[in-house]
Amino acid sequence: MTSNFRPLPFLAAARAEPIAGLRLQHLRRAAQEAREAFVAEGPVAAVATCDLITFPYPAQFAFSGAALSPVPYVMMTNRMQVVQFRAGGMLRTLLFNPSDYERGYAAPFYRSLRERYGAFVADKMMSTRHGTVEGHLAALGLKPEDVDYLAFDHLHVQDVRRWLGGAGASAYFPRARLLVQRAEWEAVKHLHPMQTVWYVPDGTAGVPEDRIELLEGDVWLGPGAAILATPGHTLGNMSLAVATGKEVFVVSENGVATESYTPLQSAIPGMRSFAEHMGLEVVLNGNTREHSLDQYSSMVVEKLFAGPSAVEESFVNFHPSSLLTASLMAPGVSPTVVLPAPHFGDIRPAAARRAA
Repeated sequence: MTSNFRPLPFLAAARAEPIAGLRLQHLRRAAQEAREAFVAEGPVAAVATCDLITFPYPAQFAFSGAALSPVPYVMMTNRMQVVQFRAGGMLRTLLFNPSDYERGYAAPFYRSLRERYGAFVADKMMSTRHGTVEGHLAALGLKPEDVDYLAFDHLHVQDVRRWLGGAGASAYFPRARLLVQRAEWEAVKHLHPMQTVWYVPDGTAGVPEDRIELLEGDVWLGPGAAILATPGHTLGNMSLAVATGKEVFVVSENGVATESYTPLQSAIPGMRSFAEHMGLEVVLNGNTREHSLDQYSSMVVEKLFAGPSAVEESFVNFHPSSLLTASLMAPGVSPTVVLPAPHFGDIRPAAARRAA
């Protein structure tokens, strides 16, 4: 079963260029042209941002070694977006990054962290739980059957079996399908040793095939909502793009802070000097380095597609799915600015599914 989403224009042709430097040049122009077409169709129906959990992450990865940190970890807050858009005369609901973080602890990196520090320190002192997917949806007036689609920017530390069913378990979301890039879905089935530490073992095992919708690049979900293919951080990385009445924002984990896209504006020690010395426009979240040239180019696409923030014009309207968070556990590595979390319109329950 497929939804026949439209492709976003311009970007696929630019990605076809085989030479990385020329590809980046083509992508700069394509991102601006695609953004104009995207905005012209009007805003999304509604979006809400929900904090899930604050967790530790290696400082050396967060800014590819650029940040000068006295501690081994920074703190990041994983967030979910609830997006409603109109398609086929209906109001559709997408959950972007609905992390089942209880099961995410099974990823080898975080499993070994708990073994090293103990469950109490890892779960209580190094982590803060803000809410669950189920709790946030209930607070928004949504039921599991109201959800049409799930999507993640990538499948690091994700276990989707509780949501979609698998290995004999029933699905929490009875109607939802997972939107995932084909490259990401195929990679998680056959992991390379350098990838394994970040993936939950068997986190996708047994999920019924009819609950999966494989994407091939950028897709236009409906007015004001799109998925951008942004490979690099992982082979099938993708980003959420949403247009509101006044601006466009982009969500992914290619960067851990909006200043990852404007490092010369960063007050984090080491960031500006690193970017100046290396001649970098963006600073990668670099825990896997599957394709660093592509990740850099993808971040440029995100930067141009989002445009400047309406509240902090010198910063890009990029909202990390896992946001760098000020913490006493990570002194000296706090975000220079924190943009207001994306909220727009009113999330509506199933009774209002049929759109005018």
